[in-house]
Amino acid sequence: MASETSTMREGWRASTDPGVYLFHVEGSSRLHEISVNRYRLSVDGGLDREQDRQAFTQSAAYWLDKEHGTPVGGSGEMHVISPTELSRSVTAKEYNVRPEKVGERTLCTDTHSDRAQIKGLVQSSLRRSIPDSRYTFQFLDKVIRRDIEFGGGEYDFGARRKHSLKVHITADGIVLLQVGVGYSLATLSPLNEMITTGEELPSWRVEHNSEVYSNSGTGWLRGWSELHYTDYSNSLGEVIAEYQKGVIDEDVRQELIEENPRLVKVDYGDFTGDQVPRALTLSPRTEQVEEQDWDFHDLFTTRRAMEPDERFDLVDDLVDDLGTLPGLDIEFESNPSNNAFNYVDMREGESRLAYGDGKHASKPSSGLKRHGVYRSPGKYRVGVLFPTNFKEIHQGLIDLIAKTLAQWNAPAGTSGYSYELGSLSEYSDVYQQLRDETDVVIAMVPDKGAADDFPGVEDPYDELKRTLMRQGIPSQMLQKSTAQDIIATSRKAASDQLVNVLSAVIAKAGGTPWQINEMPGETQAFMGLDVTRDQETGQHSGASASIVMRDGSTFAAESTTQQAGEKFVSDQVGEFVRDLVFDFADERDEPLDRLTILRDGKVHEDIEAIREGLSAVDAEIDIVGVRKRDQTRIAEFNGREFRIAQKGVGFVDSDRDQAIVHAFGKPEIDDDNHVGTPRTFRLIKDSGPTDIETLARQSFWLSEIHYGSPARSTRLPVPIKYADQAAKYVSDGYVDPGRVIRGPAYL
Repeated sequence: MASETSTMREGWRASTDPGVYLFHVEGSSRLHEISVNRYRLSVDGGLDREQDRQAFTQSAAYWLDKEHGTPVGGSGEMHVISPTELSRSVTAKEYNVRPEKVGERTLCTDTHSDRAQIKGLVQSSLRRSIPDSRYTFQFLDKVIRRDIEFGGGEYDFGARRKHSLKVHITADGIVLLQVGVGYSLATLSPLNEMITTGEELPSWRVEHNSEVYSNSGTGWLRGWSELHYTDYSNSLGEVIAEYQKGVIDEDVRQELIEENPRLVKVDYGDFTGDQVPRALTLSPRTEQVEEQDWDFHDLFTTRRAMEPDERFDLVDDLVDDLGTLPGLDIEFESNPSNNAFNYVDMREGESRLAYGDGKHASKPSSGLKRHGVYRSPGKYRVGVLFPTNFKEIHQGLIDLIAKTLAQWNAPAGTSGYSYELGSLSEYSDVYQQLRDETDVVIAMVPDKGAADDFPGVEDPYDELKRTLMRQGIPSQMLQKSTAQDIIATSRKAASDQLVNVLSAVIAKAGGTPWQINEMPGETQAFMGLDVTRDQETGQHSGASASIVMRDGSTFAAESTTQQAGEKFVSDQVGEFVRDLVFDFADERDEPLDRLTILRDGKVHEDIEAIREGLSAVDAEIDIVGVRKRDQTRIAEFNGREFRIAQKGVGFVDSDRDQAIVHAFGKPEIDDDNHVGTPRTFRLIKDSGPTDIETLARQSFWLSEIHYGSPARSTRLPVPIKYADQAAKYVSDGYVDPGRVIRGPAYL
């Protein structure tokens, strides 16, 4: 089988022309029209109001598929479709569901709504083509190969291949499969082999060992119990060994009765229970693996950063394992496919980025070092805050800052100010010692977590950032180890870390480190919309950030607000846009005629409602979703193997108003760089007058303008990046909800 797979692989490599390719594979049959039956989902007793109807529909489709052995897909809320008859009821989310036929229809791939329904049928069929003997999965975004790929032996952990499968249907009916490749951590040893009885237990997250224990569960270790396995438990009302009869492997249970090990306490969230270590494994979380087995963590980190050729070999393996899609008679071919997409070189052999005296460079870091900044802030002052016990490094850093800014033709007055490490209240008035004319602050702080080792000392990062922000003073935070690295590596030339810090300082002081010359298209302003979520509180924070002017310079029209959920309220988006349009006209003394709204992720908002709210605005508006997670990779094939592609290339599907942009690659990284295969982002145009190819070109150049990160591309258009940062400022408490952040302070 291995030699057969190798032969097939060499076959397509020999027949594939050199060039840049998407990591898509193509289905063997084209779908033009599909005849389906449509069913309404009838729920006994009705569905509770709090149930998400869309999620429920998907769950019901899944179980109807399982029960009938035929593809089933969603067709709007509480409706499903299938190419064959559905007759039997199923249980979905604890509800009894009956499919009631409401009609028949023919789906065509040339319309967006029909493609979405056909996609559901293909996904349903794809699930059944994955061999259970080799893979385990519940959803297509996490298909795990059963075999351990590496690890074991001297390691406590192992890794399995992990795939995410996404189906794309082109406008002319071609089925494309996007196969994501990664690795999933696996714990190979039960907890009893990783701890010693009586010794202090770490606060690890653990889960039930599925090899010996039938009940699933996760929780946190909370120390040793006073009980042993054969003791009577008051909370259970019986002997623990008897309680576990029937849920733990009987041979293992008998061994445990004989050994009678001491139990551990596990906090399951709702209760804290006593559990035998043999029935637990360490949850394979990256930070816990790092703590327990650094060597394997290092191996795992290295192996998962796959170079393009290895990545596509693993795509090959997964595709070779897939069977024919039942009910659709489609097979996937291993060779890469650009079908339906047109290749676009957005750099066109030259850089549009301008630096000092209007000179150009291939990337921002070299441009700043060779030519200096495009425009200096003028006369400005930089304050450097440092803890009193950092005195040995502060003067060297100040001298280096002053020297480098002068070399970049952006000289600044620099002054140092010390502060005492202590309680949060001691940081709140540090700003008072700054000179009145201080325009921007570089604040040195201890490394993350370092303050925890000293009694009475709290980390100053958040409080300094918040206090300076409230005083209207932009700040650039700098950890001690980073400052030391900057000094050590900048003796010959400015380090990349210093370039990052000082480019942000110049922008925050009102300068322009570099700009875009001759932006493609007619758009005058780009507004980013993002929603971020605080993991602890669950609160959503919304933000709009704007890069106005075709040169990429920032504009003082940043709005933030608390959100009830993932969606912006449509009239709130209208308010953002109206403020921007009128502020632009006031400050620029010219009308804003063309605007592009870049929404992070899927555009959830009611587009028509937004447009209605903007009816009084005399401007043409594009609305574009920017998908940044798990998008199709891009690589260059040289006739033998895949290599890292040049940044600034991409693919456009005009029929579906989609584009995939490769904004990070050569020259920042080379083929042997450990970062692996660069990620991409996808643009989906929802509405507007600008064509998708122009939007893709604009988005690439906007990804090249992120001040504060000139050493390496940020992969995202900066309106999105800045919106995300501003929203985070709200959720972190640096600024109050509803406050307008003026200027580039949020960089």
